[in-house]
Amino acid sequence: MYTLTETGASSLSLPADNYIYSIVASAPGAFAAISSDDSLRLFNAANLNGGVSVISRKTHDGGVTSLRSYAAGESQLLATGGREGKMKVWDVRSAKMVMEVETARNAPVLSIACNPETNTIVTGTELVSSQAVVSLWDIRSPQAPRQQYVESHNDDVTELQYHPTRSNILLSGSTDGLVNIYDTTVTDEDEALVQVINHGSVHHAGFLSERTIYALSHDEHFSVHPATNPDEPGQEPEPTDFNDVRDLLGCEYVVQLCVGAQGSYIAAGNKIDKRLDLVPLVSSPNWQFDTDNLWRLPGAHGDEVVRSVYLDDQTQSVITCGEDGFVRVWKPTEGDVQAQTGSKTSRKEKKQKDRFRPY
Repeated sequence: MYTLTETGASSLSLPADNYIYSIVASAPGAFAAISSDDSLRLFNAANLNGGVSVISRKTHDGGVTSLRSYAAGESQLLATGGREGKMKVWDVRSAKMVMEVETARNAPVLSIACNPETNTIVTGTELVSSQAVVSLWDIRSPQAPRQQYVESHNDDVTELQYHPTRSNILLSGSTDGLVNIYDTTVTDEDEALVQVINHGSVHHAGFLSERTIYALSHDEHFSVHPATNPDEPGQEPEPTDFNDVRDLLGCEYVVQLCVGAQGSYIAAGNKIDKRLDLVPLVSSPNWQFDTDNLWRLPGAHGDEVVRSVYLDDQTQSVITCGEDGFVRVWKPTEGDVQAQTGSKTSRKEKKQKDRFRPY
């Protein structure tokens, strides 16, 4: 086990008794956060107290639900979703809204994915009038969705993510228990669906790699699945099912899976012990959690839940936010880094150990 040390903390000048839902990168070293006061704020990880600005104090009527970065060239854009049934795009530099779309029946937007390569922002909605809709919007002509999937889910769409290298492959997850994989170049909805994973009410899901998918349920059930190849029909590959990981990881809840430059880590929180652990998820020889090489954030956010974790390769730090209303920045202690990569370690051993370092 290794330890991270808190190097900074800020409430981002939020009003009292608010908490922070989510953080995303908005530019190198800069981040955006959405909070329970419905604001959209920017902050600098290296200057938490002096580098905070407000893009919008009232991002969405009824409450902001989701936040994603849309980085296209020199443009610095952020996409937000709200309970009033709108998705908005914000220009970071001008601190202004530059695009707004409405969902059918004003269904609350619960999830967003962005793909600048295809000029696309995807929204997933809450179940309204027996429909939960995944809509693909072209930011160049946002008057109406370019494409919609209206029958693939029958409950709230809680997760959306694009494939890391194939801009036509989209993943969605829902409280109906399904994780769906679509080929967005196929117009027919039934034919566009290339893989379906039945996991349980989806809290988070996404791509671990080009050929691997993970799913995390709202009751901490975690599994890893090989992605199928629609051009190679055959028997569905067997997943690695960890079931409820709370006993395995010694935690009360799982925040999310973090995929960084050094590998994948599951962020597991414990309010009683006031800690957050980043546990490496490794694939050799089989998918497993390397609990011996976890990174611990002692104190975490006290006895409040951690809501979002970001592994920042740029600043070599971990950034967290939570229901205590604070953003916190963490870095490895010098002693742990030296202990983990000491000069007497062989090159082979050092390479093996380095894979477990967040930074």
